[in-house]
Amino acid sequence: MRPPGHHPGLAERIGAPAVLAAAARASESARPDALISDPLAAALVSAPELARLADATAELNGQVPALAAAHRQLTDYLAARTHRFDAFCADAAAAGIRQIVILASRLDTRAFRLSWPDDTIVFEIDRPNTLLYKAAALAGQAARPRARWRPVGVEPVATWPRALWNARFNHNEPTAWLVEGLVPMPAAEQDALITEIDMLSAAGSLLILDDSVGPHSGYNDPADWLTSRGWGVETIWARDYLAELNRPVVNTGDELFELSATFVTAEKIA
Repeated sequence: MRPPGHHPGLAERIGAPAVLAAAARASESARPDALISDPLAAALVSAPELARLADATAELNGQVPALAAAHRQLTDYLAARTHRFDAFCADAAAAGIRQIVILASRLDTRAFRLSWPDDTIVFEIDRPNTLLYKAAALAGQAARPRARWRPVGVEPVATWPRALWNARFNHNEPTAWLVEGLVPMPAAEQDALITEIDMLSAAGSLLILDDSVGPHSGYNDPADWLTSRGWGVETIWARDYLAELNRPVVNTGDELFELSATFVTAEKIA
């Protein structure tokens, strides 16, 4: 519980996971063997408060070897995840889908850095403060969206379907859904989220999500849920995808930081 009179700072409003993921994309983009290209990520984490968060994390990793190894693995995972989601967007565009919805978009820049057909609409759903910060930071870089960008601010997040409708979302058209960095969730919340997506999806809609722990006892498997609702599902282990990208996971024998994530893609058949 926050103390009375507490006013969250920028890093707290955006969230540490979003900041560190953007910092990881910036770092990966600077590598000579980069798996992705996100030239806007560095600008998004250049605000002093956000930069201090990234620097503090790097300092802690430098002091604790186990954390440094885990951070390297996490950075590779985030690079592979971005690569996979970017490829999904390209496939969706090639399939004729012109309506993209990014849930909890955070500091995502796909509407600005990917090539989109002229009539593509990209809806980004997140908290209003996060979307306002991102819009201002990108405007400061003279970045222009390459699609019709429609940020959808929601607070609380449970109201997102209505807000999406109000932003002129068309449920009769196939949609490409991006659910990045959200799964797993508590069973009831996860089922509610995927149920909403299913209800808003016309036949031919596509979905991609990353499951950070993979099939695991104690929570609902989104791949099984989607299959049971008439979606065709494909799953790949993140470590196998990294191997395909010539960035194999180094097995340290540390089960605490074992990479067991999966990438799930699905198409609504009916």
